[in-house]
Amino acid sequence: MLFPFIFSYAEIHYNLKYFYPKYYLKLPEILFDLPKRIIKNSNNEIPLLLIIKDADLFPITIKNIEINIFNKKKTEKIYLDFSEKISTKYFSKIFQISVPLNFIDTFLKVNVNFTVWSKGKKRVFINDNYIGLEENPFTFFYSKRKLPFPKNWFAGEPHYHSNYTSDQVEFGADIHSTKVLAKAMGLSWFFVTDHSYDLDDYENDYLKNDPRLRKWEKMKQDCKNEDSNELRVLFGEEVSIGNKKNRNVHLLAIQNKKFIQGKGDGAEIWFRNKPDRKIKEIPKLISKKNLFIAAHPNEEVPFMQYLTLRRGNWSPEDYGNGEITHLQLINSDVKNDITKNIFYWKKLLLSGKKFYLIAGNDSHGNFNFMKQIKIPFKKLFISKKQIFGNFMTVFKYHKNKPINGLKNGCIIVSNGPFINFSLMASNKEFYIGDSIKEGVYIINIEKKTSLEFGEIRSVTLLHGDLEQNKEDKIYLKTGDKIKVKKKSYLRMELITTNGLAFTNPIWIGY
Repeated sequence: MLFPFIFSYAEIHYNLKYFYPKYYLKLPEILFDLPKRIIKNSNNEIPLLLIIKDADLFPITIKNIEINIFNKKKTEKIYLDFSEKISTKYFSKIFQISVPLNFIDTFLKVNVNFTVWSKGKKRVFINDNYIGLEENPFTFFYSKRKLPFPKNWFAGEPHYHSNYTSDQVEFGADIHSTKVLAKAMGLSWFFVTDHSYDLDDYENDYLKNDPRLRKWEKMKQDCKNEDSNELRVLFGEEVSIGNKKNRNVHLLAIQNKKFIQGKGDGAEIWFRNKPDRKIKEIPKLISKKNLFIAAHPNEEVPFMQYLTLRRGNWSPEDYGNGEITHLQLINSDVKNDITKNIFYWKKLLLSGKKFYLIAGNDSHGNFNFMKQIKIPFKKLFISKKQIFGNFMTVFKYHKNKPINGLKNGCIIVSNGPFINFSLMASNKEFYIGDSIKEGVYIINIEKKTSLEFGEIRSVTLLHGDLEQNKEDKIYLKTGDKIKVKKKSYLRMELITTNGLAFTNPIWIGY
């Protein structure tokens, strides 16, 4: 199999015959995790997640859990009365940890020391049991206040992999635990978008397809069980599908009740990498109840994935063939990648295309760190590139209904701060996502940040002129008049000390 040389998630047990990775361990994967942000609740507690994978192969007893919460001024030690033997394929538990009041509205660090007993032998670890990883404490902001989004603005994560994405080198967290951590972060919704080439497998065999699709049906039921008006949990899949060049690209299919087959880049069978379905088949599936989003359409495809998995990129023609209007161009909180993808989106807008910018993180159950393979079979490393809820999609709607809200188009993307604008003429107000006529309008600008995201550094209003094929900065404040002409658009950007936010456009004369 080519999988371990193509992907980079830290699955420590995958091996070739007579050839084991240097980081191989005769213990299950053991990981503690917690969100990058936690909103203070009435009990003054934070959720600490424990995940243990493959204990059916390597049974263990875990005990003596010591938690150290600290900042520059103080350290708090907490001991958990926990001792349990674990021998299941997947185990998770959330510990609710009390935090002192004087830690509120500060950035905190956490280390978790724990003891593992296996076959009579004792081993002590910090945060996880991966070999060769440097010790990095978890970091999070413990906030007294909610995220700085006004009423009827709902922040969420559109691209997330749960433990139903489970194969040679990938696995995520269970949906219930994800809901608990998402709520603690202040999110209002998330989509579970596991790989199509994983969802069609038997639960205990990732190389054999289940004609009854029981894994898919179970994932949908889990989402239904966890879904609530306060925190929406919607099922989906990340479909591997063919572009115009018959190469595999990824599509987020949300709330599409019928499973869409797609295992072209699943590496399940050598050299069988042609797409099962084509993007041009998607329009006949579109309904009011589902949503299709192009997943990371401008992300660079590594050469080995291009060569062995037949992976490719989306093109404007592909968007048109699939009638796709929502593009998840932001796929992490990496500033250089964001700058590149905003520039790509700007070129699409200036060419006359009407696309909504969506942001997600492609997290595989990672809430604070992502553990990866740096050198196959030799070395692991740790990063914060794709962390759940790090960069959010935020929509305005009268109810927390993500499908309706995203289709409505009043959307911003942000890693924390808030920016919004509207235009007023003849006592009528027009919002992000609207198409309006040329004329004179009064502008209203809203902006907000918080202690976590720092002071506002710049607020920029951008006018895209399709005839001139360029964007210009316009310097206006709330209450000023602006004259707009046909075939143009307006959008805004905000930068704070620790944050970024982008609005979708208001289109003129479309």
